Amino acid sequence: MSDAQSRLRGWSYERQRLGDRGRGADHHGADTSASDANSALRDMIGVHAAHPSAPLALWARTPGFDAATYRGLDGVRLPAMRGAIHLLPRRTAHLLFRALAPLDANGPPDIEMPEQDYARLRAAILEACAQPRTARELRDQTSTRYPLAPLLAGLTRDGSLMRVAPERLRSNELRYVVADVPVAERAQALAWLASEYLRAFGPARLEDFLWWSGADPGAATSAWERVDTIAIEPGLRLRSEDAAAFENAAPPANTVDLLPTHDPYTSAYAPGGRGRFAEGVEDRVYGGDGDARPVVLVDGFAAGTWSGRSGSELEVEIEVELFSAPGPDLRAALERRVGEMQALLRG
Repeated sequence: MSDAQSRLRGWSYERQRLGDRGRGADHHGADTSASDANSALRDMIGVHAAHPSAPLALWARTPGFDAATYRGLDGVRLPAMRGAIHLLPRRTAHLLFRALAPLDANGPPDIEMPEQDYARLRAAILEACAQPRTARELRDQTSTRYPLAPLLAGLTRDGSLMRVAPERLRSNELRYVVADVPVAERAQALAWLASEYLRAFGPARLEDFLWWSGADPGAATSAWERVDTIAIEPGLRLRSEDAAAFENAAPPANTVDLLPTHDPYTSAYAPGGRGRFAEGVEDRVYGGDGDARPVVLVDGFAAGTWSGRSGSELEVEIEVELFSAPGPDLRAALERRVGEMQALLRG
């Protein structure tokens, strides 16, 4: 590994809050864990809201993280990067939503439905969602003959509704509640997002930002160019304010991390930009759709993948497949980390 690649891996790993910062042994109390989890969420800009990816991404970065910590997060769930629903810090969620919301988000759903019926049903759904409601509850309350899924998707896409997480970390039964998303000027919000992206995931390329955000290429390029950066190498940009600290970055040692699918780190870079953690193994880490599989990082580098399966309430099976045979120390560290993950998912 070259010195430049070593520095890049160490810098990105630290910015991702991985390693010792995510170990339960460092836990000093519930208040500390809650504070660290909210801080991790802000540092990552947002995490994919699907379960169990969202809690697992935060668990990897938060000492003492548990189900109660997750339920107490100060976050909201809105469409953001690549149009997917993300768990976002409450204070900045409106900026992400306004920066990335599709320009046609306020259109009616793509179903055969008279305009007056749509207006009536929309009003009934929003009235019912003054309190969190499941789709099943909304169907019972509105007695509609129309399919609710496209309606709820459209109302979420335009910011009229937002999703509420289910109680259990392995469940994806969603509830919906009325949203009140503050207004923000789109170009300014996107410039803020470009700077935040480089803070969390730089050094990076413009094509990485486009891949990660899903933003309009022209608007994203303008936002990118507004950030004060330096070139680490051709096309690879770092915020100017981070330059001095970057020179002192060192690669991690004796660390093991289990990252879920849709993890912020593995989702942040386009093909060709993932060498800092997947050089030579990218085809084993990423599927044909470009999304990363659940990955095992050893000293910040992809050393394998893992998969999970839930049985009964207390059964959570985790299978790890490493790219090479582990030594006894690594095997013990993996077993310990897998056990901690299983304990979280039972909560």
